[in-house]
This record gives sequence, C-alpha cells and structure tokens, in this order.
Amino acid sequence: MSASVRNTVTSQENGSIFKRSSNLDNELKKKSVVVNQAQAEESKAKKKDTTHYYSVETLADLQYRSQIKVLEKVYGEEVDMTPKPIQDDTYVEQFMKYNLNVMHQMTNFTTMVTKSTTRSRTRSSVRAGIGGNKQSIDDLMNGILYETINWEPYSTVEALEEAYEPKPYTKSFLKITLRKSDFFEIHSQTQTTVAKGTPEGDDAERDNRNYEYLTVGKGKIRRRSDNDAQTDTLLFTTRAVNTILITKATVSSYVSNFEMYDTLNNITKEFATATMSSVKDLTSALAQTEEADTFEDDEAVAEKDKVTSQIERLFRSPEFRNAIMYMGRTLSSNTNEAGLRRFRNFDQVERWNAEAEYVYSMNLLFRLVPEPSKDERKAVSDIDFCRSNGDILAVAYGLYSFSSQHVPTSGSVFLWSIKNPGEPERANYYDVPVTAISFSPFLPSLLAIGLYDGSVEVRDVSSLQDTPVAVSQRSTSPGSSPVVAIRWIKQVSDDDHETDIDPFLSLSQDGSVTRFRIIKSPFLLGFTQMILERVEGHPEGIFVHPSSRIPCESNRHPQGLSITTHPLHKDIYYVLTDEGCIHKCSINYQHQYLEVLRCHDGGVTVMEFSPWSPKLFLTCGNDWFVRIWIDGITRPLLELLDEMTPVHWAKWSPTHSTIIVTVNRETANVWDFRRNLLRPMSKHKMDSSFNTVARFSHCGRTLVIGNERGNTLFNALNDMPFSPHFQYDELEKAIFKAIGNDHELLMELKSIGFFGYPNKKAVF
Repeated sequence: MSASVRNTVTSQENGSIFKRSSNLDNELKKKSVVVNQAQAEESKAKKKDTTHYYSVETLADLQYRSQIKVLEKVYGEEVDMTPKPIQDDTYVEQFMKYNLNVMHQMTNFTTMVTKSTTRSRTRSSVRAGIGGNKQSIDDLMNGILYETINWEPYSTVEALEEAYEPKPYTKSFLKITLRKSDFFEIHSQTQTTVAKGTPEGDDAERDNRNYEYLTVGKGKIRRRSDNDAQTDTLLFTTRAVNTILITKATVSSYVSNFEMYDTLNNITKEFATATMSSVKDLTSALAQTEEADTFEDDEAVAEKDKVTSQIERLFRSPEFRNAIMYMGRTLSSNTNEAGLRRFRNFDQVERWNAEAEYVYSMNLLFRLVPEPSKDERKAVSDIDFCRSNGDILAVAYGLYSFSSQHVPTSGSVFLWSIKNPGEPERANYYDVPVTAISFSPFLPSLLAIGLYDGSVEVRDVSSLQDTPVAVSQRSTSPGSSPVVAIRWIKQVSDDDHETDIDPFLSLSQDGSVTRFRIIKSPFLLGFTQMILERVEGHPEGIFVHPSSRIPCESNRHPQGLSITTHPLHKDIYYVLTDEGCIHKCSINYQHQYLEVLRCHDGGVTVMEFSPWSPKLFLTCGNDWFVRIWIDGITRPLLELLDEMTPVHWAKWSPTHSTIIVTVNRETANVWDFRRNLLRPMSKHKMDSSFNTVARFSHCGRTLVIGNERGNTLFNALNDMPFSPHFQYDELEKAIFKAIGNDHELLMELKSIGFFGYPNKKAVF
C-alpha cells in the first residue's frame, strides 16, 4: 500500500497522468478502508492500555504510601512528619487525556495525508497543501491550542477485580533538615576618628571628600563600559590573615603622682641638664651670698646682684615655666579631684535610675582666685571659653559697672586651665582695666582683648611670648570710649585661596562699631563700621511711655551694651543699647539699619539665639524681664519675671531646649517654661559678692559665674531633667502651650510654620 501511494505521489510530481481501470480503483478504495479501520482499532487499543497502565501504577503507589507513617522526636515529643499527598487527580487525568488526544490527532493526520495523496491529480494541489483548503502542516500544528483540546474522558478506568496486595517499599527517599547556622563576619571596617588639623585629620578629610564626590557628587556620573574577560579575578585570603573580632570598651586606669612626676621630669634631656645646672648655680650663689653677708663688703653686693639676675633669668626661661605648670597640674589633682571628675561628667545619672529627682540644684565644684595686682580688687568683667578646648578659660579682670565710684587703675587677663584651678597658666597685665575678651571661633588660639581706654589687641595664647600679635592705633581707631563687647565674624570672600585672618567687630560705649582686621603688620587695620543714632518716635516692639523728666537727651548717640551675630547669616549682627532697642545691622551697610526693635524699658544687656532655632531668641534687660521673641513677630511670645532687680545675663541651656538660666546681682535662677511660667524652678545664691557675668561650659552641665571680688565659681547643674530625645518638638510644644490663651498671637505663630534648623538639629 505504501508503495502504491509513493508511486502515485511520484507520478503526480512528474506531471504524468495514468489511466487505470475502474476495477483497480475499487480495489484500492477497499484496501484503504480496511487499513484505516485497522489503524483506528489499533490506536484505540493502545490508548486504553496506556491509560490503564498509568492509572494502575499511580493508584498502587498512593495506596502503599498511605500505609506509611513517619514520626520524629522534637524536644522530647513525637511529631507526625508524614508527607501529605497532593490533590491533583484531576490534573493527572487531564494530562493523560491530553497526551492520548494528541496521539489520536497525529494518527488521524497520517490517515488524512494518505487519502489526500491518492486523490490528488496535479502537482500544484500537492504543493499548495493537504486537501482542497490549502493548509500547511505548520499551520495545522500551530492551530492546536489550549482551547481546542478535548478534555472529555475517552474511557473509564476499570475497577480492580481482585484486592491489591501492597509490595514491600523499596524506593529510597532523601531527608533534609534545615538549621540556623552561626554568624560569620567576612569583612569589618571600623570607623576612624582623628584630631582635626593634624596630618591624619587632613588625610581623613581628603578621603571623605573623595567618597562624597564618587557617591553623591558629580563623580558618580562617570563613563562605564562592559567588557568580557578571559578569567574571573578571585581574591583569596589565608587563615593566618583572619583575626579575632576586636571589641573596644572604656575602662579606667590608675596612675600615681610619682609616675606622672617621673614622666614629666624626663620631657627633654636638655631641659633637665639646663635645670640642674641652673639649680647648681643658684645653690652656689646662695652659699656665696651667705658668706658675703658675714663680711659686708662690695664683693658681696655684687654677688647678690648676680644671684638676683640668675633667678630672674631662670623664671624667664620657657622650659622652667612649663615645668612649674606641669607640676602644678599634678599637685592640683590631689585637692580638686572630685570637682574635676564632675566637670568632665564622669559620674552621670542614668535614665533608669529610680531615685532621680528634678530639683534643679547647683553645687560648687571649685573657684578660681587670682592673685591681686597692685593691691587692687578688680571685678570679673568678661569670661570666654576656648572654642576648640573646653578646658581652657580666659577671664578678664577690670571694671564691670561703669557707674562704679571706684575705678581700678590696672587690669589683667588670666588664662586658666581646668587641670590646675590653683594657678593660671598665662597672665597678661595692663595699665588700664580690661572690659571685654573673645576667643576666635575660626583660629582658637587667638584672643581679642578690649581695654577701658578704647584700645584693642590680639594675642596668641599658644605662644610663650608676652608680645601681642597686633594692637590698634589711634590713626585708624580714634575712639577713646571703653570697649564693651567683641565678636568675631566669618570672612565672606569669593576667593577660595584667601589666607587672611577673619575680622572681628568691637563695640564701644559711645555707640560706635569698629571693624578690625589682622594684617601683616604689628598694628590692626580698623575702620568705622557703624555709628548708632538715638531712636525717634515709637519703633516696633513693646510700647514705652516717653519720660517727662528727660525732654531731651544730652548725647545724640545711645550707649552700646552688647553685640550679637546671627547664627546663619554671617553678615548680620545686632547691637544692644541703653534705650532698650535692638539694632539689626549688616556689614554691607555702614550708614543705615535693617530693623529696629524695642524689647525692654531700659537697657538690653543680652540677646541670645536658641540652639534649636535660628529665629527664636531671648533678651534680658534692666526692666527685670526676660522675654522670648521670634523673628517675624513684633510681640514677645513669653515674659519671665521673678525679682525686681536688673538681669545681667541670660542664656538657653545647651542640654535642654526649654530651660533658661538667668543671673542677677545676687542669685542665679533656673527657669523651665515647659513646667512653670510664673516662677523659676530654683534659686541659688552664689557668694557674698555681687555677680557680674556667666558662661556655660561646652557640655552645658557646668555654669561659670564671676563676681565683683574677682572670683570665678564653677557650679555643677545637678538633679536636672533628662534631656528629651526630640529637643525641637518639646520646644515647639511648650511655646504653643504657653501662648494658647492668646488666640491672635497663636495664629501669627502658626503662620510662620517651622522655625527650627534643617533636620531639627542643634547649632551652638
């Protein structure tokens, strides 16, 4: 049959026409029918046998598996771990039907090809397709889709006539147990902290800038290309490289005074040799002096002069002075150990302490008592901490109250170290009282000093020389009024290579502001920045009735009391006057103000911005009030009043956003307007002498107060509330709560919106 079909197709492809008799055609048709019926019966039998085989095997496996039970002990208890069968009988049956259906279609397809080839007569009909529809084999196979499959069962699996006996289970299986493994640290890169200004610090800053350039800056947008490599680079490490994880902890160590003395005594061999030789010379000179006293001749007088000159030369030696300073630090630890530990915050109260009390107490740690010069008692006129080292403190001694009946004839500036509260480490003496001092925040070793006669000078406290870096001269700063305040300002320049030192502003009592610059000269370069004029009319702020007893002021310039710079805008500064006004000025304008705000009925002594808001500030003055203002509203948000006495000094606490510390002549008051607006939380009388100025330490947990006797008292702020985690949120909540009764002021404050620093951080 196959040969006849092949011959027929071949004859059609060659284009020849064969004539056959009718008997031959009938015989061929009968044979084709018989063959088709035989193929159909054979495919039906195969499909039935295949379905029966798969069904019997699947049912047998499932029946045997159902008799197996797996138990496992977990923590001493038996747990059934037998796998459950997947309910997929329907999907298995559909899968088998789909396969059988495909086989049946392929069988019918073969039969159709046979019929079509016998009936074809021309070459074009065979090449065009099968039958008369001109459909190719690829189109027919692509037409078998999911929707065209017949899912109806062809037959039903016959039930087993006899009971099936399960065979012994011989198939193997794999048991997998998952457990949590140990933690392995493959790579660890610790953080490195070095001192700024050192070569290591410069390298760290260079690496940080390079990292930001590659990850955040323009460096992250760089050209890339994908290339194929022959082999992958694999990095291997040996076992000797792997080390144990190093843990760090803060522990205490003990060093005796003898060890410190031996260490400091061996600083340099040259210094030791020079000191020993000086001591030997001094001993021999003293011996010769004793012999000379017995004879009373001219040679003895000459020897005495020689001894005196040697002693003076010894005290002028920088090495000898450093040795005395180190020995003084060592001996001072015996008497001030408890105060030094508290100043360094070694013993702090933990948050989980159940016995913590909020009583806002102050405890005296130690006091700095200077040696009087020229047998005069001089008041503490100003105090300032070094910006880079909180252990160094500069104290100015001179005149504080300009209405004092007795004006001292001299002044001094002592540089104290917390390591030795008994003796100052630097001392500078002047023929006039010292009225103002200020450390540079940009070059921490520079100290600007203002004197009572209007002159200004700058010293380098790191140098052992007594000569100043630069002093003012009358040709550039002709003012003779006392300097009441000094503030350093950041130099604003477009040139990145500018190496000049940042200038500073000096405020005189006559209301003039002078700007000084340090140049390559022994003199300061100064010029007049602003000359204040008296305010006419009623400026913005509080309303003050004009005095009927003073119809006209004798001086047309107000008296300057203090100067403050803006925390964000480096060109903005504020001048405080005895009229109770704050003059907002700019270094870019020399003849006009930006704004005038009347804050007090009397002199304004202090203006201080909040560390958590560049718009919120406080003022205190001689009208007994402490007021809190916000930039953009000309009314005070809060007013604090307790005693009928002028407030000399007030400042925000660096550790609590809602605590303010004020100092008057007799007491130091601690306010917490989150808890009470009517009276301070605590009052503390410091000493029998009147208070003058005060400063917070860098950590904010120690308050330094000076008095008119010349003593400087270090007071620890104990039993304070724990610092809130979100300082700005507590500050904002307390202010809104305090002004809740004033609806108009509350709406104005809400219109301002967020008044803190970005990310709610603090700026000191």
